[in-house]
Amino acid sequence: MWYFRKHTVVSVPGLIVLALTLSFGIAFFAYIGVANKRSRLVKRNEFLYMWEAFIGTTLGLQALFVVSAYRASNRYLYWTLGWILYGIVMCALALCVVGGYGATKDAGAAIWAVLWAVPAVAISVYAAKARRGYAVDRVMGIPEFRPRLSDSRGSVLCMVALDTAFPWTTWLIGVFFALLVAIQALALANDHRLYKQPGRLVPVQTNGGEDWYDMHVWCAGYDADTQKSNRPVFVLLPDFGMPSTSMQGLMQGFANAGHPACIVDRPGYGWSEPGYWMQDPRDVVQSINQALDKYPVANPLILVGWGEGGVWSQLYMQAADATRVIGMVLLDTYPNLEILQTFALNRTTTLQNLRQFRSLGASRTDPVPVVNFDRPLERSVSRMFSDWRAVSPLALHRARNAEWPGFQPQTSLGMHKSRFRDNLHYQAKYFEYGGSGARLYQSLLDYVSPSIDSVLVYHHWPLRWPALPATAGSAFTSSLTRRQASAPVVTAVTSNIPVILIASSAQFNSDCSAHKISDSEECTKWQAFAWFYYRQQIEYQQTLSQNAALLACVGEVEEDKTECDVDFVWRRPEWLAKVVVKQLFSQTSGTESSSSESSSSAKPTSSSESAAVSVEPTSGSESAATSAEPTSAEPTASV
Repeated sequence: MWYFRKHTVVSVPGLIVLALTLSFGIAFFAYIGVANKRSRLVKRNEFLYMWEAFIGTTLGLQALFVVSAYRASNRYLYWTLGWILYGIVMCALALCVVGGYGATKDAGAAIWAVLWAVPAVAISVYAAKARRGYAVDRVMGIPEFRPRLSDSRGSVLCMVALDTAFPWTTWLIGVFFALLVAIQALALANDHRLYKQPGRLVPVQTNGGEDWYDMHVWCAGYDADTQKSNRPVFVLLPDFGMPSTSMQGLMQGFANAGHPACIVDRPGYGWSEPGYWMQDPRDVVQSINQALDKYPVANPLILVGWGEGGVWSQLYMQAADATRVIGMVLLDTYPNLEILQTFALNRTTTLQNLRQFRSLGASRTDPVPVVNFDRPLERSVSRMFSDWRAVSPLALHRARNAEWPGFQPQTSLGMHKSRFRDNLHYQAKYFEYGGSGARLYQSLLDYVSPSIDSVLVYHHWPLRWPALPATAGSAFTSSLTRRQASAPVVTAVTSNIPVILIASSAQFNSDCSAHKISDSEECTKWQAFAWFYYRQQIEYQQTLSQNAALLACVGEVEEDKTECDVDFVWRRPEWLAKVVVKQLFSQTSGTESSSSESSSSAKPTSSSESAAVSVEPTSGSESAATSAEPTSAEPTASV
């Protein structure tokens, strides 16, 4: 059979296809290794190139088969019309991928797709030659299937079986994966056309200054006049897995109230590049600080953290620059929900795991080690993020996160959804999770002072966090940092910057019927969770700052017309912005609110009591009067 190949596979086109097939195959395995390699700067999702190399390898093997099966004196190539159409379809899909990733300026993905055209054209050309030869044979009365006399019966049957099974199997594989890659490429190009990058990419250093990547900073109400003034800027940090679009409404709400606000996309989210892998949370907050400096935002900062964004805010105060922060707002923030929930359920391994957790902490200069609190669960979650990261370039994740009922502003809902459907979203979640969902919490443990640790031990509380630094806001002279006349909540707390804790009252409500929980066992679990959710907010209020207030989000407002739930950050941003501004500027004695609204005082009580501030929204976007009443030593689960 070699004699009949020397004018096909050994020809220049055949050798080009062979070399390209080998290159695709090597690249496929190389990208698998690169995608899982650590200690490096990551710019893209390398699994996209892996899938493109896989499709290229499939096309190359198909082209080699067609070229080698094309004969002058024997006929082994069936389905010639199918091969011709297949080659044309793959060329069309290659053009779609090139156009899609060309529009999004991903040159690497576009180049790999261009290379698909070489084997695809070879398939169509050689299949057309074979078909033309078969047509001539039919005119001459020569049968289409004509094996050589020197071929054994076994080799003939093997070739016939291969020519029957190989085309249909590889056609399905090639078209399936190429179609998915093309769909994702065209969808990304459409998103890129419809939703332009709203903020600015700012280069930041990482890995000790050896590497650079871009972070996305998006501001509203921040102009040249604001830069020259000493007006505070709200800096919003979203929850885990959330891009900047999730807090766009709140940012705009602050801007509408006359206060500039900015959102920073952490690595890989929104429009930020993935950054350094593995991620050290302390390095991330330092990168956020760099991004604000280089934007530039030189004004005093008020950090607003939602969910895990609140923990990032606390870490920013410890590991970045607390001197420029004059206030903090924590929205539904818990140090680590997984640990809190296992402790609430009184699992026997919780305390043992916590002791191991604290004993393996890192110094402030060493990288944060990966310490597992619940290894099976964390491995499962990490594997889930890893799998979705791998299939993101195939558009299989586009149907996820499809529903956002009540999202505000509605005009930005499409842009918000688009940030969950790119190739980097699940990679960002995988990187931020870091093999253990507690790495961010771990990073805070090194900053916990013995006095705060003693307080939390006395309260029999499992989690630890540092009090805000006494140097907070020292870089600026601001009325927001004026010390109140009331006694400190905990004498070990030396910071007096205003802190507002806002949580959904639904988190504290132990009424199972309100949450539509009918199973008695699940109801018992939820009641335990609700108690500990509330207790966590009380502990935060007593230990973060001498000037902290706790508010519970309840009732309906004009924006969503539903009871306040955990999604109040993106459902009712205008109302939330007004409540924050009103409360924040009322937490300093003798200071008038800078907002146009009238403000009421909400001062913490003595160390033996905790102030539970209930925010009752009215029918409009205004909030009703806030009340601050101390709770008993045994607070109820509902505020």
